[in-house]
Amino acid sequence: MTSAEARPRTAATWLRPVVAVLGLLYLALGIAGFLTPETAAVGHETSRAVWIFSVTPLLNLVHTAVGVLGLLAATRRTGAIIYCWVLFVGFTGMTAYGILATAIGNPEDPINLNWAGNWLHGLTALAGLVLGIVAARAVNKAARRRR
Repeated sequence: MTSAEARPRTAATWLRPVVAVLGLLYLALGIAGFLTPETAAVGHETSRAVWIFSVTPLLNLVHTAVGVLGLLAATRRTGAIIYCWVLFVGFTGMTAYGILATAIGNPEDPINLNWAGNWLHGLTALAGLVLGIVAARAVNKAARRRR
């Protein structure tokens, strides 16, 4: 047994469970949105919500896909790191769109975002950025130690 095999893999081992929890949260939000009876309508309507987050079929599909991808990404460390960066980029765009759509209040808005959803997507983007940076640094630090 070489020293590399004897050494446990400690670089960012915490990331996979965190990504799994994020995936489960978004999967639960997406499924709960599909179970809401008012989901079938399209347009900006603040009464269609799961708890405080607005729902539409498109938004539920996005949340469910993000949840499933999170659970799949949690199976590998590299997948979890990539998932964090995808979360950052995707939810930064969704937050920007949501702020504009909420501020303008277009009645034909197909996504029906509200301020609570904007905060959720913005904090998710921030979490993706922080997790991606910290995990990438941990992996790089562990790789330097092995040299």
